[in-house]
Amino acid sequence: MHAFLPFLRRIGARLTAVLLLVALFGRAQRAIQRRGREAAAERAVLPSLFDRYPGATTAPQRRIGLRSVPLDRIVGTMRHPSQNTADFLPLRRLRGANWRARWQRIDRAMDRLATLPPVDLVQVGDEYYVVDGHNRVAAALHAGALEIDADVTQLVVPGVTLPGQATLDTSSLAGNEEVRLAAQGRHSRTVEHRNASDTIARRDLLNDREPDG
Repeated sequence: MHAFLPFLRRIGARLTAVLLLVALFGRAQRAIQRRGREAAAERAVLPSLFDRYPGATTAPQRRIGLRSVPLDRIVGTMRHPSQNTADFLPLRRLRGANWRARWQRIDRAMDRLATLPPVDLVQVGDEYYVVDGHNRVAAALHAGALEIDADVTQLVVPGVTLPGQATLDTSSLAGNEEVRLAAQGRHSRTVEHRNASDTIARRDLLNDREPDG
């Protein structure tokens, strides 16, 4: 029996080495897959409304107001060109220290189930595009939420807006300058108008004006 002990020890050492190599190989494979997913997310740029509907810059619009919007109906951004990846986070090169601090504040607020200011969305047909609030949409998705509070404006795009979805009045023709500015990647002076009740919360969470939504 004692004669077999050295043999068993050698077998055990070799088996340990093989298992270690398998573990290292698996870790390397997972790292490669993770980098691949990150690269794919970086390539999957969030669609811009104006790439899908170039005519939206002159489309009539009407104010819908506050409503709860399903997150799976929010499909793109009003920025042109898009500055966000498909998960609504900024493009990786735009994720600086200021953005990371802001993201942590929003993420902590979501964990506390705090009420955040509504995001600004534009509705085209049954889909929604983010004007302001990309980070809040990303945080809601990360938290597994199904809906988000939003201040909605509808664009009446011919061939897209369904019959009965829009009721135009004289106010529906106002505000197209804001849409044109969004198509150029800029916000108009009116985009950030807020009620006094949410000013403090917005400043605390978003540092007043956040270039990455």
